[in-house]
Amino acid sequence: MSTTEAENPQSILSYGVAPARTLIGRSRVFITLFDQALVSVASFFTNFLLLRHFAHDSEHYAYYTLAFNLMIWAAEFQAMLVLTPHTMRTPRLGGQALRRFHGSTLLQSTGVSLLTGAGMLIAAMMASGRDVQMSYVLLALAAGALVIGLRNYVRPYLFAAKSPMTAVAVDLTAAVLQIGGLLVLQKMGYLSAWSAILIMAIAAAVPSLIWLIWARRLFSPSVSVSITDFKQDWSITRWVFLSGMTWNIGMQLYPWLIVWTRGKEDVAIWGACFQLACVANPLLMGLQNFIGPRIAEAHVELSSHDFARHVYKTCVKTSLLMTGPAIVLSVFADDALRWITHGQFTGHATTITLLCAAIVVQAGTFTLSRGLFAMQRADIDMYCNLLPMGVLFTIGFWATSHYGVSGAAASMVIANCRPCHHARSGSGLRRALMHTCQRHALMQMQE
Repeated sequence: MSTTEAENPQSILSYGVAPARTLIGRSRVFITLFDQALVSVASFFTNFLLLRHFAHDSEHYAYYTLAFNLMIWAAEFQAMLVLTPHTMRTPRLGGQALRRFHGSTLLQSTGVSLLTGAGMLIAAMMASGRDVQMSYVLLALAAGALVIGLRNYVRPYLFAAKSPMTAVAVDLTAAVLQIGGLLVLQKMGYLSAWSAILIMAIAAAVPSLIWLIWARRLFSPSVSVSITDFKQDWSITRWVFLSGMTWNIGMQLYPWLIVWTRGKEDVAIWGACFQLACVANPLLMGLQNFIGPRIAEAHVELSSHDFARHVYKTCVKTSLLMTGPAIVLSVFADDALRWITHGQFTGHATTITLLCAAIVVQAGTFTLSRGLFAMQRADIDMYCNLLPMGVLFTIGFWATSHYGVSGAAASMVIANCRPCHHARSGSGLRRALMHTCQRHALMQMQE
């Protein structure tokens, strides 16, 4: 031991602290991936059960595919308005201010869920005279909107609060209830698209409400403070909202485009291929659950130059990690689909491969988008997202009309590899990040 080290206990302590932090960080990543695996297993089993159950009646699975798409829209709407500002601001707050902010975001999330439920209810009434089965699905979504929205709030809250083990407990309980409920419905002969949604809502409600009661002291809700916080965040949230809306229009309208141009049978095929391509989601979503809060922390902790490097390296690593699972799925997913559907869905290897390619590219763009969000530059992300929307209404419409689900999948790949993508990837985005970081640092110095 050197004299300097003997005179400076802090230098000795640092030798133990750094490895400990690394170990804690790695264990948190592992727990996050395990938690996402639970969520994805429950989702995959739900799709597996419904696909196998409705193999000879694909119209019912088409209804579930459309319902699942609507749940994605609702979750994205909630994330854009509530969860992204929550993730970005949480590292900067503490004590009573943090409890007030948590209470505000909880009220905002509840409001968004109530609006979603009201919208589903109106849509159900409009559909009742033309498509009875779809109206039942929409009613089930309306009934479960509040508790499904609560679970969508609880999960990112726990990851932002660095409580991944609690998230595992919540999601494990929900997975057991959901899978068990579906098996009971199948045994009793009551399994359908709308009953599956109700089971998902019940499974989301039980652990989320129990956790909320247990953790109620962490929240200090106030309607007036919630409104004030929303107005304060809106200067950032409006660009996040517009960016997310343009992205989702360009990426999540394909099932509806397919049902309009090709019919419900093709929607069922699209849903089956999409879900098989999403088998790699435990890795992707687990990484995103860890990366989102980490980028927000890095923006506070690192210098402008180091933050840009951190975002760029994370983007490259995430895309590389997703490449392996995508290749494996491209090889074996079509055979799996044939087996699951008793040979009813076959010959869709091209569609699955294209969807896997799109997911690999999206893995990188998520990281880059969160970097821009952390720097309060969601406007750049929104402008880039205009291209996928343009692809949808031009190439996407033509390709889907002529080539069905494979045309829609090819359009998604083109949208992700758009020319504007240069602004969000590789050296182009890196320069954009560096420029924004430098400008942000200069503004802070001037203040």
